[in-house]
Amino acid sequence: MDAIERIVELRGGFFAFEDQGTMTAKLTLFDSMVAIVTGSAPRFPSVTYIVTEPISPTDNDRMIHQESPLIGCGSFDKIITYHNNLEAIITLLNRMRNLTQSFEGLHRNANFRNTPSPDYIIDFVAEPQHDYKIPLLTLPLISRCNDSSHHHVLDTLTAATALYAGALTNPAVDFGSTMNEEIFQQLCTAMAKCSHDGFWARYPGILLWVLLIGTATARGRKEAAFWMFYLSRTGRFSDAETWLVGSAAIRRFIDIQRWIREENA
Repeated sequence: MDAIERIVELRGGFFAFEDQGTMTAKLTLFDSMVAIVTGSAPRFPSVTYIVTEPISPTDNDRMIHQESPLIGCGSFDKIITYHNNLEAIITLLNRMRNLTQSFEGLHRNANFRNTPSPDYIIDFVAEPQHDYKIPLLTLPLISRCNDSSHHHVLDTLTAATALYAGALTNPAVDFGSTMNEEIFQQLCTAMAKCSHDGFWARYPGILLWVLLIGTATARGRKEAAFWMFYLSRTGRFSDAETWLVGSAAIRRFIDIQRWIREENA
């Protein structure tokens, strides 16, 4: 990250990329990933993107699928239609949404906001990219599971919920704490067995939330490279809707990490 920051400085600084929306998106995404996995502050300013062309009605219909405990205000019982463990999944997600709202309210001393204030606004320009026809990677040495009687999606969300709740309740246990080792391994095992499940394709906002938790908890652990790579796959620069909503969720998670650091200082 030091090298990238130096290269940006040699090119005239971050704001020299004002007319290069896609490059700025890549820079801020990588900067955010490094900040999350290291638990440190981002190097570059936060950015809010404006779309150069209107999002189609089809894309707007899919906006609800970007809902997560970090972003949006809808009820999960109106969104989640997954056939396995429906009630348990909805209960977990609603609890984590409420926890996010309470945590942010305490630290902002204001109501939960769906759209954070931008530091910098630029145009978002769609960029062509290759379509990959293979499943997302699984963790090394752990095989994915196709047994429909197993509940690996619920197991993944349960482990993510435990890590998230531990970080946002008092006394807070930071994501990267050694106290989280057992739960983190449960998260890795469950996620590896269900990373190909259609649930994540239907609800990318929830997937992003899980990936942010996994990446933050992987700090200093051998699994960090996997979680960072998996998180980087969420940076779909040809999909304005996913990128815009995802950026807001990532920015909120970074805010949460900052507040946790301040509490533990």
